[in-house]
Amino acid sequence: MTAISLKNISKSYGSLEVISDINLDIQEGEFVVFVGPSGCGKSTLLRMIAGLEGINSGDLVISGKRANDVPPAERGIAMVFQSYALYPHMNVYDNLAFSLKIARVDKAEIDRRVRVAAEMLQLGPYLKRRPRQLSGGQRQRVAIGRAIVREAGVFLFDEPLSNLDAALRVATRIEIARLKERLADTTMIYVTHDQVEAMTLADRIVVINHGHIEQVGRPVELYDRPKNLFVAGFIGSPAMNFLPAEISFAGEEAALSINGRPLPKTGFASGGRSGSITGMLGIRPEHLYPADEAEALISAPVELVEHLGEVTIAHLKFADEITIIVKFDRTRDLQKGEVLHLAAAAADLHAFDDQGEALGRPTTKEP
Repeated sequence: MTAISLKNISKSYGSLEVISDINLDIQEGEFVVFVGPSGCGKSTLLRMIAGLEGINSGDLVISGKRANDVPPAERGIAMVFQSYALYPHMNVYDNLAFSLKIARVDKAEIDRRVRVAAEMLQLGPYLKRRPRQLSGGQRQRVAIGRAIVREAGVFLFDEPLSNLDAALRVATRIEIARLKERLADTTMIYVTHDQVEAMTLADRIVVINHGHIEQVGRPVELYDRPKNLFVAGFIGSPAMNFLPAEISFAGEEAALSINGRPLPKTGFASGGRSGSITGMLGIRPEHLYPADEAEALISAPVELVEHLGEVTIAHLKFADEITIIVKFDRTRDLQKGEVLHLAAAAADLHAFDDQGEALGRPTTKEP
Protein backbone atom coordinates (compact mmCIF):
# COMPACT_ATOMS: atom_id res chain seq x y z
CA MET A 1 0.00 0.00 0.00
CA THR A 2 1.25 3.46 -0.93
CA ALA A 3 0.40 6.96 0.31
CA ILE A 4 1.07 10.04 -1.81
CA SER A 5 1.53 13.60 -0.63
CA LEU A 6 1.75 16.72 -2.81
CA LYS A 7 3.25 19.71 -1.03
CA ASN A 8 3.13 23.14 -2.70
CA ILE A 9 3.44 21.56 -6.15
CA SER A 10 3.70 24.00 -9.07
CA LYS A 11 4.36 23.62 -12.79
CA SER A 12 4.97 26.22 -15.49
CA TYR A 13 5.78 26.19 -19.18
CA GLY A 14 7.75 29.39 -19.58
CA SER A 15 5.55 32.19 -18.23
CA LEU A 16 2.41 30.01 -18.32
CA GLU A 17 1.61 28.49 -14.93
CA VAL A 18 -0.51 25.36 -15.35
CA ILE A 19 -0.34 23.97 -11.79
CA SER A 20 -0.30 26.41 -8.90
CA ASP A 21 0.68 25.54 -5.31
CA ILE A 22 -1.18 22.22 -5.05
CA ASN A 23 -1.41 20.62 -1.60
CA LEU A 24 -3.05 17.21 -1.34
CA ASP A 25 -2.69 14.03 0.73
CA ILE A 26 -3.87 10.72 -0.78
CA GLN A 27 -4.22 7.86 1.67
CA GLU A 28 -3.12 4.27 1.16
CA GLY A 29 -5.70 2.26 -0.75
CA GLU A 30 -7.77 5.34 -1.63
CA PHE A 31 -9.44 5.87 -5.01
CA VAL A 32 -9.12 9.58 -5.79
CA VAL A 33 -10.53 11.21 -8.92
CA PHE A 34 -9.14 14.42 -10.42
CA VAL A 35 -12.00 16.12 -12.25
CA GLY A 36 -12.33 19.41 -14.07
CA PRO A 37 -12.85 20.94 -17.51
CA SER A 38 -10.47 20.35 -20.40
CA GLY A 39 -7.22 22.26 -19.94
CA CYS A 40 -7.57 22.67 -16.17
CA GLY A 41 -4.28 20.86 -15.44
CA LYS A 42 -5.55 17.52 -14.11
CA SER A 43 -3.64 15.34 -16.60
CA THR A 44 -0.49 17.42 -16.12
CA LEU A 45 -0.74 16.85 -12.36
CA LEU A 46 -1.16 13.10 -12.93
CA ARG A 47 1.88 13.00 -15.21
CA MET A 48 3.92 14.83 -12.58
CA ILE A 49 3.06 12.10 -10.08
CA ALA A 50 4.06 9.48 -12.66
CA GLY A 51 7.37 11.24 -13.36
CA LEU A 52 6.51 12.03 -16.97
CA GLU A 53 6.49 15.78 -16.27
CA GLY A 54 9.01 17.68 -14.17
CA ILE A 55 8.09 19.59 -11.02
CA ASN A 56 9.15 23.24 -10.92
CA SER A 57 8.63 23.68 -7.19
CA GLY A 58 7.25 21.76 -4.23
CA ASP A 59 7.67 18.19 -3.05
CA LEU A 60 6.12 14.93 -4.24
CA VAL A 61 6.28 12.33 -1.46
CA ILE A 62 5.54 8.66 -2.19
CA SER A 63 5.52 6.20 0.71
CA GLY A 64 7.20 8.77 2.93
CA LYS A 65 10.10 9.48 0.51
CA ARG A 66 10.64 12.54 -1.68
CA ALA A 67 10.18 11.37 -5.27
CA ASN A 68 10.75 14.51 -7.36
CA ASP A 69 13.95 13.13 -8.89
CA VAL A 70 13.10 9.42 -8.79
CA PRO A 71 12.89 7.93 -12.34
CA PRO A 72 9.35 6.88 -13.39
CA ALA A 73 10.27 3.19 -13.49
CA GLU A 74 11.36 3.29 -9.85
CA ARG A 75 8.28 4.99 -8.39
CA GLY A 76 6.19 1.82 -8.03
CA ILE A 77 3.52 3.24 -10.31
CA ALA A 78 1.55 1.71 -13.19
CA MET A 79 -0.27 3.99 -15.62
CA VAL A 80 -3.22 3.52 -17.97
CA PHE A 81 -3.30 6.10 -20.75
CA GLN A 82 -6.16 7.53 -22.80
CA SER A 83 -4.77 5.71 -25.86
CA TYR A 84 -4.68 1.89 -25.64
CA ALA A 85 -1.18 1.79 -27.20
CA LEU A 86 -1.29 -2.01 -27.65
CA TYR A 87 1.27 -3.87 -29.75
CA PRO A 88 -0.72 -4.84 -32.87
CA HIS A 89 1.51 -7.81 -33.78
CA MET A 90 1.15 -9.41 -30.33
CA ASN A 91 -1.83 -11.31 -28.97
CA VAL A 92 -3.49 -10.31 -25.70
CA TYR A 93 -1.36 -12.67 -23.63
CA ASP A 94 1.88 -11.25 -24.99
CA ASN A 95 0.66 -7.66 -24.62
CA LEU A 96 -0.03 -8.35 -20.94
CA ALA A 97 3.27 -10.15 -20.45
CA PHE A 98 5.59 -7.84 -22.38
CA SER A 99 6.66 -5.48 -19.58
CA LEU A 100 7.33 -8.45 -17.28
CA LYS A 101 9.48 -10.13 -19.92
CA ILE A 102 11.50 -6.94 -20.32
CA ALA A 103 11.97 -6.89 -16.53
CA ARG A 104 13.19 -10.54 -16.72
CA VAL A 105 10.48 -11.82 -14.40
CA ASP A 106 10.38 -15.63 -14.06
CA LYS A 107 8.30 -17.28 -16.78
CA ALA A 108 6.02 -19.09 -14.32
CA GLU A 109 5.42 -15.83 -12.42
CA ILE A 110 4.61 -14.05 -15.67
CA ASP A 111 2.03 -16.68 -16.53
CA ARG A 112 0.48 -16.43 -13.05
CA ARG A 113 0.17 -12.65 -13.19
CA VAL A 114 -1.21 -12.63 -16.73
CA ARG A 115 -3.87 -15.20 -15.92
CA VAL A 116 -4.86 -13.43 -12.68
CA ALA A 117 -5.27 -10.14 -14.58
CA ALA A 118 -7.15 -11.87 -17.41
CA GLU A 119 -9.58 -13.45 -14.95
CA MET A 120 -10.06 -10.15 -13.13
CA LEU A 121 -10.91 -8.35 -16.37
CA GLN A 122 -12.79 -11.21 -18.05
CA LEU A 123 -10.18 -11.48 -20.79
CA GLY A 124 -9.60 -15.23 -20.54
CA PRO A 125 -11.36 -16.12 -23.83
CA TYR A 126 -9.38 -13.47 -25.72
CA LEU A 127 -5.78 -14.23 -24.73
CA LYS A 128 -4.89 -15.57 -28.18
CA ARG A 129 -6.55 -12.72 -30.09
CA ARG A 130 -4.73 -9.72 -31.48
CA PRO A 131 -5.89 -6.13 -30.76
CA ARG A 132 -7.58 -5.75 -34.16
CA GLN A 133 -9.88 -8.66 -33.23
CA LEU A 134 -11.10 -6.90 -30.06
CA SER A 135 -13.76 -4.27 -29.40
CA GLY A 136 -12.79 -0.88 -28.01
CA GLY A 137 -13.86 -1.87 -24.52
CA GLN A 138 -11.85 -5.10 -24.67
CA ARG A 139 -8.76 -3.21 -25.83
CA GLN A 140 -9.08 -0.80 -22.92
CA ARG A 141 -9.35 -3.74 -20.52
CA VAL A 142 -6.11 -5.13 -22.00
CA ALA A 143 -4.48 -1.73 -21.37
CA ILE A 144 -5.71 -1.86 -17.75
CA GLY A 145 -4.47 -5.45 -17.49
CA ARG A 146 -0.94 -4.35 -18.43
CA ALA A 147 -0.99 -2.15 -15.34
CA ILE A 148 -2.40 -4.90 -13.12
CA VAL A 149 0.32 -7.44 -13.96
CA ARG A 150 2.99 -5.07 -12.66
CA GLU A 151 1.45 -5.36 -9.16
CA ALA A 152 2.35 -1.72 -8.47
CA GLY A 153 1.41 0.16 -5.33
CA VAL A 154 -0.21 2.98 -7.31
CA PHE A 155 -2.40 2.93 -10.43
CA LEU A 156 -2.84 6.11 -12.47
CA PHE A 157 -5.67 6.37 -15.01
CA ASP A 158 -5.56 9.23 -17.52
CA GLU A 159 -9.07 9.57 -18.99
CA PRO A 160 -9.19 5.86 -19.92
CA LEU A 161 -12.79 5.91 -21.15
CA SER A 162 -12.79 9.03 -23.32
CA ASN A 163 -12.21 7.11 -26.58
CA LEU A 164 -15.17 4.77 -26.01
CA ASP A 165 -18.76 5.26 -27.09
CA ALA A 166 -21.47 5.82 -24.48
CA ALA A 167 -22.43 2.16 -23.97
CA LEU A 168 -18.82 0.99 -23.71
CA ARG A 169 -18.01 3.80 -21.28
CA VAL A 170 -20.70 2.56 -18.92
CA ALA A 171 -19.60 -1.08 -19.23
CA THR A 172 -15.90 -0.29 -18.75
CA ARG A 173 -16.67 2.06 -15.84
CA ILE A 174 -18.36 -0.89 -14.14
CA GLU A 175 -15.24 -2.99 -14.76
CA ILE A 176 -13.08 -0.32 -13.13
CA ALA A 177 -15.46 -0.16 -10.15
CA ARG A 178 -15.11 -3.94 -9.76
CA LEU A 179 -11.36 -3.64 -10.10
CA LYS A 180 -11.37 -1.07 -7.32
CA GLU A 181 -13.05 -3.60 -5.00
CA ARG A 182 -10.65 -6.43 -5.95
CA LEU A 183 -7.53 -4.28 -5.53
CA ALA A 184 -8.65 -2.57 -2.33
CA ASP A 185 -5.06 -2.19 -1.08
CA THR A 186 -3.90 -0.34 -4.21
CA THR A 187 -3.89 3.45 -4.31
CA MET A 188 -5.62 4.71 -7.45
CA ILE A 189 -5.75 8.16 -9.04
CA TYR A 190 -8.15 8.63 -11.92
CA VAL A 191 -8.39 11.66 -14.22
CA THR A 192 -11.60 12.54 -16.05
CA HIS A 193 -13.62 15.53 -17.24
CA ASP A 194 -16.81 13.47 -16.78
CA GLN A 195 -18.36 14.24 -13.41
CA VAL A 196 -20.58 11.12 -13.64
CA GLU A 197 -17.44 8.95 -13.68
CA ALA A 198 -16.09 10.94 -10.75
CA MET A 199 -19.27 10.61 -8.69
CA THR A 200 -19.65 6.86 -9.26
CA LEU A 201 -16.02 5.77 -8.80
CA ALA A 202 -14.34 8.05 -6.27
CA ASP A 203 -13.73 7.71 -2.58
CA ARG A 204 -12.81 11.40 -2.80
CA ILE A 205 -13.03 13.88 -5.67
CA VAL A 206 -10.49 16.63 -6.31
CA VAL A 207 -12.11 19.41 -8.36
CA ILE A 208 -9.47 21.32 -10.34
CA ASN A 209 -9.88 24.58 -12.27
CA HIS A 210 -7.14 26.66 -13.90
CA GLY A 211 -4.43 24.70 -12.08
CA HIS A 212 -5.96 25.24 -8.63
CA ILE A 213 -7.83 22.84 -6.36
CA GLU A 214 -11.33 24.23 -5.86
CA GLN A 215 -12.56 21.58 -3.41
CA VAL A 216 -11.73 18.09 -2.14
CA GLY A 217 -14.32 15.80 -0.63
CA ARG A 218 -16.52 12.74 -0.88
CA PRO A 219 -18.92 12.76 -3.86
CA VAL A 220 -22.01 13.36 -1.69
CA GLU A 221 -20.21 16.17 0.13
CA LEU A 222 -19.43 18.02 -3.10
CA TYR A 223 -23.01 17.52 -4.27
CA ASP A 224 -24.63 18.67 -1.02
CA ARG A 225 -22.11 21.31 0.08
CA PRO A 226 -20.26 22.82 -2.90
CA LYS A 227 -17.68 25.32 -1.70
CA ASN A 228 -18.17 27.81 -4.53
CA LEU A 229 -20.01 28.56 -7.75
CA PHE A 230 -17.60 26.59 -9.91
CA VAL A 231 -18.00 23.34 -7.95
CA ALA A 232 -21.76 23.86 -7.69
CA GLY A 233 -22.06 24.23 -11.44
CA PHE A 234 -19.67 21.41 -12.32
CA ILE A 235 -20.95 18.67 -10.01
CA GLY A 236 -24.43 17.40 -10.78
CA SER A 237 -26.30 16.56 -13.98
CA PRO A 238 -28.23 18.51 -15.14
CA ALA A 239 -26.20 21.37 -13.70
CA MET A 240 -27.40 23.54 -10.83
CA ASN A 241 -29.62 26.51 -11.67
CA PHE A 242 -28.36 29.98 -10.69
CA LEU A 243 -30.43 33.11 -10.12
CA PRO A 244 -29.13 36.58 -9.24
CA ALA A 245 -30.10 37.37 -5.66
CA GLU A 246 -29.87 40.34 -3.34
CA ILE A 247 -28.25 39.25 -0.09
CA SER A 248 -28.54 41.40 3.04
CA PHE A 249 -26.46 40.74 6.14
CA ALA A 250 -27.92 41.74 9.48
CA GLY A 251 -27.34 39.97 12.76
CA GLU A 252 -26.55 36.27 12.51
CA GLU A 253 -28.54 35.43 9.40
CA ALA A 254 -28.49 36.52 5.77
CA ALA A 255 -31.72 37.54 4.07
CA LEU A 256 -32.21 36.79 0.36
CA SER A 257 -34.55 38.25 -2.23
CA ILE A 258 -35.16 37.45 -5.92
CA ASN A 259 -36.32 40.27 -8.21
CA GLY A 260 -37.17 42.34 -5.13
CA ARG A 261 -39.24 39.53 -3.60
CA PRO A 262 -37.97 38.47 -0.14
CA LEU A 263 -37.51 34.74 0.38
CA PRO A 264 -38.77 33.02 3.54
CA LYS A 265 -36.25 32.21 6.26
CA THR A 266 -33.45 30.18 4.61
CA GLY A 267 -30.99 29.67 7.48
CA PHE A 268 -27.89 31.08 5.76
CA ALA A 269 -25.37 32.59 8.14
CA SER A 270 -24.15 36.17 7.76
CA GLY A 271 -20.62 35.19 8.80
CA GLY A 272 -20.21 38.41 10.71
CA ARG A 273 -20.75 40.56 7.62
CA SER A 274 -23.03 43.56 7.24
CA GLY A 275 -24.60 45.47 4.36
CA SER A 276 -25.96 44.12 1.08
CA ILE A 277 -24.46 42.47 -1.98
CA THR A 278 -25.62 40.92 -5.24
CA GLY A 279 -24.89 37.19 -5.14
CA MET A 280 -26.37 34.02 -6.54
CA LEU A 281 -29.05 31.59 -5.41
CA GLY A 282 -28.46 27.99 -6.54
CA ILE A 283 -31.12 25.28 -6.88
CA ARG A 284 -30.60 21.82 -8.33
CA PRO A 285 -33.14 20.75 -11.00
CA GLU A 286 -34.25 17.74 -8.94
CA HIS A 287 -35.00 19.92 -5.89
CA LEU A 288 -37.66 22.08 -7.57
CA TYR A 289 -41.27 20.97 -7.15
CA PRO A 290 -44.72 22.31 -8.20
CA ALA A 291 -46.29 24.84 -5.84
CA ASP A 292 -49.16 27.31 -5.66
CA GLU A 293 -48.43 30.57 -7.44
CA ALA A 294 -48.46 32.50 -4.18
CA GLU A 295 -45.81 30.21 -2.65
CA ALA A 296 -43.68 29.77 -5.77
CA LEU A 297 -40.04 30.73 -5.82
CA ILE A 298 -39.99 30.59 -9.65
CA SER A 299 -42.78 31.14 -12.15
CA ALA A 300 -41.80 30.75 -15.80
CA PRO A 301 -43.05 29.27 -19.08
CA VAL A 302 -41.81 25.98 -20.53
CA GLU A 303 -39.50 26.55 -23.50
CA LEU A 304 -38.29 22.99 -24.20
CA VAL A 305 -39.14 19.49 -22.96
CA GLU A 306 -36.75 16.51 -23.04
CA HIS A 307 -38.30 13.07 -22.60
CA LEU A 308 -35.47 10.82 -21.37
CA GLY A 309 -37.45 7.72 -20.50
CA GLU A 310 -37.06 7.55 -16.74
CA VAL A 311 -37.33 11.33 -16.29
CA THR A 312 -38.62 14.40 -18.08
CA ILE A 313 -36.42 17.51 -18.22
CA ALA A 314 -38.10 20.91 -18.65
CA HIS A 315 -36.28 24.09 -19.70
CA LEU A 316 -38.04 27.24 -18.48
CA LYS A 317 -37.52 30.77 -19.81
CA PHE A 318 -37.01 32.71 -16.56
CA ALA A 319 -35.37 35.82 -18.03
CA ASP A 320 -33.62 36.95 -21.22
CA GLU A 321 -30.38 35.16 -20.39
CA ILE A 322 -31.53 32.76 -17.66
CA THR A 323 -32.90 29.27 -18.30
CA ILE A 324 -34.19 27.20 -15.41
CA ILE A 325 -33.92 23.41 -15.74
CA VAL A 326 -36.31 21.18 -13.79
CA LYS A 327 -36.31 17.41 -13.47
CA PHE A 328 -39.72 15.72 -13.27
CA ASP A 329 -41.00 12.16 -13.06
CA ARG A 330 -41.58 10.64 -16.50
CA THR A 331 -45.36 10.73 -15.97
CA ARG A 332 -45.49 14.55 -15.87
CA ASP A 333 -47.16 15.86 -19.03
CA LEU A 334 -45.68 19.22 -20.00
CA GLN A 335 -46.59 21.53 -22.87
CA LYS A 336 -44.47 24.25 -24.46
CA GLY A 337 -45.61 27.67 -23.22
CA GLU A 338 -47.17 26.25 -20.06
CA VAL A 339 -46.33 28.39 -17.02
CA LEU A 340 -44.94 26.41 -14.10
CA HIS A 341 -44.89 27.60 -10.50
CA LEU A 342 -42.04 25.99 -8.57
CA ALA A 343 -40.66 26.03 -5.04
CA ALA A 344 -37.79 24.37 -3.16
CA ALA A 345 -37.16 23.49 0.47
CA ALA A 346 -34.96 25.98 2.30
CA ALA A 347 -32.44 23.22 3.08
CA ASP A 348 -32.04 22.53 -0.66
CA LEU A 349 -31.08 26.11 -1.51
CA HIS A 350 -27.48 27.24 -2.04
CA ALA A 351 -26.34 30.85 -1.72
CA PHE A 352 -23.10 32.37 -3.02
CA ASP A 353 -21.65 35.79 -2.31
CA ASP A 354 -20.33 38.31 -4.83
CA GLN A 355 -16.97 36.44 -4.88
CA GLY A 356 -18.68 33.14 -5.74
CA GLU A 357 -18.06 31.61 -2.30
CA ALA A 358 -20.83 29.60 -0.63
CA LEU A 359 -22.58 31.06 2.39
CA GLY A 360 -22.76 28.91 5.51
CA ARG A 361 -25.88 26.83 5.76
CA PRO A 362 -27.47 24.33 8.17
CA THR A 363 -25.56 21.08 8.71
CA THR A 364 -28.72 18.96 8.57
CA LYS A 365 -31.62 19.08 6.16
CA GLU A 366 -35.16 19.79 7.21
CA PRO A 367 -37.52 16.83 7.00
